[in-house]
Amino acid sequence: MKKLLIAALLFSGLNIKAQHDISTDVLGFAFSKYGLGYEYAINSNNSVGINFNMAAKNMLSDTKDMNGEIDYSEMNIIPEYKYFMTPNKGNDGIYIGVYGKYRSSSSKGVEYSYYDISTPTTETKVKTDITSSGMSLGAMAGYKWKTSGALFMEVTAGIGKFIMNDVKYSNADFEEGTKDGFGTFKTEYKEFDENNYVPFFGNELAVDLRLAVKIGIRIGGKSE
Repeated sequence: MKKLLIAALLFSGLNIKAQHDISTDVLGFAFSKYGLGYEYAINSNNSVGINFNMAAKNMLSDTKDMNGEIDYSEMNIIPEYKYFMTPNKGNDGIYIGVYGKYRSSSSKGVEYSYYDISTPTTETKVKTDITSSGMSLGAMAGYKWKTSGALFMEVTAGIGKFIMNDVKYSNADFEEGTKDGFGTFKTEYKEFDENNYVPFFGNELAVDLRLAVKIGIRIGGKSE
């Protein structure tokens, strides 16, 4: 145990010389999205990192049911690689890169009403939980400003494509009640749109859009 502790202390002492950037996306605050980002400098031109954030609102939808606002939560895990084209203070300036994203969402106690074709005068209410999960891959570009101290600011824009997306309902009647045997809609739910629960842009394209304005601090690395 003592040897392991000594080894850990020696490793941490050596590793503090490496460059670590820790940040938060201040633009996300406007969409009730909060999280942290971490970036490790491989060298002045290359870095790898990961971002984690959680949201209480779907930024592409008002996410409401017949009763108004619903209990919505969302989580995103975004690993990324950056290539800095014009480094001056180590991992700063213009960069391009690639990223992946795992996204999950949960909506609790969603309630909708509908009129079935067979009974057009009878309103039926259905309540369900809705969960979704998806994975996307994309490309990005941005710029990072590094001050003479530890602070930095960064702007990132990216676009990707969801390669997998899945939506599940806790109430099987809710899902089955919307479609007939041929897979077409036989009933119309008031104000229900499944695209409110998936990350599709424009309700048709499985496109992932990224836009972030980050502020952060740099730990370790060369002092400039």
